[in-house]
Order: sequence, then C-alpha cells, then structure tokens
Amino acid sequence: MQLKFALITGVLALSLAACSSVTPNAATNTKNETVTTTSSVGAPAGSSAATLEQSVVAAIQKVQPAVVEITVQTANGTALGSGSIITSDGYILTNDHVVQNGQSYQVTTSAGNYAATVRGTDPADDLAVLKINAPKALPTITFADSSKAQVGQFVIAVGNPLGVGQSASFGIISALNRSVSEAPNGPANIIPNAIQTSAPINPGNSGGALIDLSGNLVGIPTLGALDPEFGNTPANGIGYAIPSNHAQFIANQIIKDGKVTNTGRAFLGVQTADVTPDIAQQYGLPIDHGAYIQQVVSGTPAAQAGLQQGDIIYQIDSTAINSSAELGAYLSTKSPGDQVTVYVNRNGQNVQVKATLGTLPSGG
Repeated sequence: MQLKFALITGVLALSLAACSSVTPNAATNTKNETVTTTSSVGAPAGSSAATLEQSVVAAIQKVQPAVVEITVQTANGTALGSGSIITSDGYILTNDHVVQNGQSYQVTTSAGNYAATVRGTDPADDLAVLKINAPKALPTITFADSSKAQVGQFVIAVGNPLGVGQSASFGIISALNRSVSEAPNGPANIIPNAIQTSAPINPGNSGGALIDLSGNLVGIPTLGALDPEFGNTPANGIGYAIPSNHAQFIANQIIKDGKVTNTGRAFLGVQTADVTPDIAQQYGLPIDHGAYIQQVVSGTPAAQAGLQQGDIIYQIDSTAINSSAELGAYLSTKSPGDQVTVYVNRNGQNVQVKATLGTLPSGG
C-alpha cells in the first residue's frame, strides 16, 4: 500500500457537456409532439430508495460545514488535503501526511479562509491536528463509535479530491480491522485496525471524513490501494480509513498536550530487516524467511525477554512471520500488556521466548 499523498496543485482539465435551456414542465421534440417533464428530482417518493436517498442527502448536508480544505505551502509548491473541525474553537483533525513538510497552512471553511498552525502530529498513526482562530464558534463534526461499525454498512467519503472542491462519494464498509502499510519501512508505518471502504478515496480526500448515514464520523480517509499489475495505478473501490475511536483518542491528547503521550499501540522493541532466499544465501543465514533482528532496543520488552541481535523471528504465537511487514502487522493486532510467544532461529537453533508487549513510543 502506498499513501495517497495530498495532491500537488496543477491544471485539471474538465470536459463538460454543453447545456441547453429547458422550459419547465413541457418541451417539444423534433416531431412537434409534446414531451411531459417533471420538476421532481430523485427516487420515487415513499420508496425505500427515496428513504435511502434522503438519508444520504441529509448526512452530507449535516457534515459539509465541518469538512474543510487544507492548503499547504511546501518548498516544492502547493499541496491540498482535507480535514474535519472537531471543536467549535477551531481544532481540525487531518492526516499527518497532509501537513508534512509544510511551511504555511491555510484552511478554507464554509465561512471563509483562515491561516492555520500545527498543534501536533502523530506520524505512527498518520494523524495531525491544526488550529485556526475564527471570530465565532465553528460547526463541528460528531464522532461515531467506530467499534460498532459493520461490514456492509453504508458510508460516505466527504473531502476535497483532486482540487475540484468539496465532494462526496458513496460506498460501503468492505472490511474491518485491516492492517495496512503506509510505506515499505517497517512496523512503524503500519496502520492497525483500518476500515476498508468502497467509497472512492482520491488524492485530496486524505484527512477528510468517512461518515455514516447519520452524518457522524466513522473514520479518517488516509490511503487507497494501488494495483501492482497495472503500474501501481489506484485500485478502484479499495480505500482505507483510520477508525474514529482511535483518531479521537489521539486528537484529544494532541489538543491537550501538543503531542501524543500514549499511542495505545503494542511495542516489542526491535529493528528488523526482511530475510529472503537470496539474502539468506548471500549471508549464509540458517533460514530463508522471517524478520532478522538488526537491533534490540535497550530496556524494551524485546530486551527483557532475551531477544538478541542476529535472531530471525519466524513466528509469533501461531502466526508465521515471513517479513518485517508481517511482524508489524501482527503486533498491530495486539495491545500493550499482551503476552506473546516469539519463535526465533538463533545460530541455527530454534528458540522460543515469552515477551510482554509495551506501548509504542509516540515518535513512531
């Protein structure tokens, strides 16, 4: 998986169909016959489709004033992203990758444009909080309880994709509790318990709102899948969002302290590299798969459990570990305080140790 980084502003060419004026209620076709038209729009009144349609419209209208566009000036130009106002005095929740490398920030709301400052960031979870100062109380988004989200539930992604202005896209929750990788740099880049959705997540949607049909925030859209078979082009209908419960947990800490004091994520305390058949052959390693421990961080659960530099982790509990990414994905399913059994190959001998997981440091 790769982050859908905020869009670098450019020229977006839109081809629009030419529109002709239409007289309401009646028109004439080429055979001079009267064609009856109607002023109503949408699904037939009283139908289940109409009820769904009304719910979607109402949800979007409820949340629109609280979803903002974020313009970031960087050394390389201008980037765009989205965010949600979470307090009436101007705190805005977005993605960390939206604000990364920014030199200045501007937030466009339904009431106007405001300069913004970064209150704090959480790279490990790809979250950040901005602050704006407005002359009056701002409309805010309401958090849903993401622990109650269900596969098949209707959701709507609201944000500012591709710089075309605020837009909404409709879909369902396709899966829950996904562990997805932001970048190929190891466990710190794993987003745990992500919500998978079919609602399109395009560049610029990052940091916006994935809402339910009550207009409440279920998740923070953060990345979309890429299809390696087609040159890493965006994969249709596979996007991911950070669950609202965890986003709120992190945002509250940033608002209060300007930083994350408790990530709530499990931590082992090793730096690892992938073991592949080629690497095993090149370096004479005893097994050809797993996560090679390059460093055991002093004072961490790994050190206390007796793990050593040079150990190759090939299993945790009953889960096979073939790479550093798989190690990070498994740890993302655990909580601080959980005990795990770590299976390693140490100089050709299989060894197992028990470790009690700690809390991932806020620096990632």
